[in-house]
Amino acid sequence: METKNKTEKKEDVKTAVVRGRDMGISTKHAIAICKFLKGKTIARAKLELNEVLKMKRAIPMDYEVPHRKGNITGGRYPIKAAEYFIKLLNSLEANANAKGIDLANAKIHCIANKASKPYHPGKYRGRRFKRSHVEITLK
Repeated sequence: METKNKTEKKEDVKTAVVRGRDMGISTKHAIAICKFLKGKTIARAKLELNEVLKMKRAIPMDYEVPHRKGNITGGRYPIKAAEYFIKLLNSLEANANAKGIDLANAKIHCIANKASKPYHPGKYRGRRFKRSHVEITLK
C-alpha cells in the first residue's frame, strides 16, 4: 500500500489574511464596505477609503439611501467603519510584505459577519452594542 505524505500541499498559493473580531461598527456598514472593496488592490482601497473619510466619495448603499453626488444611486459616509478598515488594510499590507506577495497584482476579498452583542445593564432595559467580525484576504 502506498501512503500519502500529509505535509505536502496541493498548491503553493500565497495568501495573506487579517481578521477584525468584535469591532464596534455597524454590520450593515461593514458589509457595504466589503462589497465596495472586493476585487481592488490595497493601494486603491486605502485611497478610496481616505476619500470616504474626507466625504469626497460615498460608499454605495442603494437599497435605502437617497442619491449622492457622482455616479452612484445612493450612499453614505461611514467614517468610523472606514477608519477600522484602513487599520485592517495596513495590517494586511504588512502581512503580505512579510510573505512576499506581489501587491500590484493581488486582489482583496472581504467578508463581514454579525458578532455577538454584549449586554450592558441600564436603568430600564439595558443596552446592546453593535459588533461585527471582518475578514480580509489578499490573493
